[in-house]
Amino acid sequence: MKVYVLGAGSIGSLLGALLTRGGHEVTLIGREEHVKAVKEKGLLVTGMEEFRVYPKATTLAPKEPPDLLLLTVKSYSTKTALECAKHCIGRETWIMSLQNGLGNEELALKYTDRVIGGITTNGAMLTDWGKVRWTGKGITVIGKYPTGIDPFIEEVAEAFNRAGIETHTTENAVGWKWAKAIVNSVINGLGTVLEVRNGFLKDNPYLEGISVEVAREGCITAQQLGIEFEVHPLELLWDTIERTRENYNSTLQDIMRGRKTEIDYINGKIVEYAQLVGLEAPRNELIWALVKAKEAKIDKPEARNTDGG
Repeated sequence: MKVYVLGAGSIGSLLGALLTRGGHEVTLIGREEHVKAVKEKGLLVTGMEEFRVYPKATTLAPKEPPDLLLLTVKSYSTKTALECAKHCIGRETWIMSLQNGLGNEELALKYTDRVIGGITTNGAMLTDWGKVRWTGKGITVIGKYPTGIDPFIEEVAEAFNRAGIETHTTENAVGWKWAKAIVNSVINGLGTVLEVRNGFLKDNPYLEGISVEVAREGCITAQQLGIEFEVHPLELLWDTIERTRENYNSTLQDIMRGRKTEIDYINGKIVEYAQLVGLEAPRNELIWALVKAKEAKIDKPEARNTDGG
């Protein structure tokens, strides 16, 4: 299978490495520094497993269409990334989003109806250019977006499983996207505010009730929108925390590196959708505001925190 990874950051690099090892033709599309390192020394995976592979790497999407365009850019970059890569979206190309947050698949649907919605609870961290640490093995769930299934999606799931990425298919991709967004509203939200590893959220008794209430706001909003869940978001939350307890969530990683976060597309989106159905989500709104305040500090060099302490 020919796969382009559009947004070869932490999770994109990990999945690209595993698919490369699995024998697929993978091209990573990412930052110049990362691309240069991969071209010179290959892509090193450490953590849960350790191996080095040599996928193709480039800063621009190739002209030839792939079978699968794996979308792993930050949510705030989705629109720009798709526009820059639209020349390689062929008639047979499928776009699969494994991104955090809500709204990415709707943008992909503007380019093709062959859109796969997906979630992954694998933990990953880009430790250096050309190096990605697999911090926790999780599950991946994919399905035609917003609902349905297709033989190609079964083929992708089989390819992922053979590559060592535990993957399941669903006919309710939109439900899984919402469940994962609710999970992220707790892990990425609280974990970033407190600047802690994922496991702390489960181990600290003061946080259980808060976590449940933050998730509850997302669940009620989703139900009002007619979203149905195959797995209860709280069940997915505790499982994800346990699988990735040593990981710093991706939003906190962004703060550590002085970058913009995706919080607008996680807690911010839950607040937005709640308002659309006449509800309020005050806990999500508070977390969103606190993380945005951390983003504002990044603009001041003297306030920049790089170690998460």
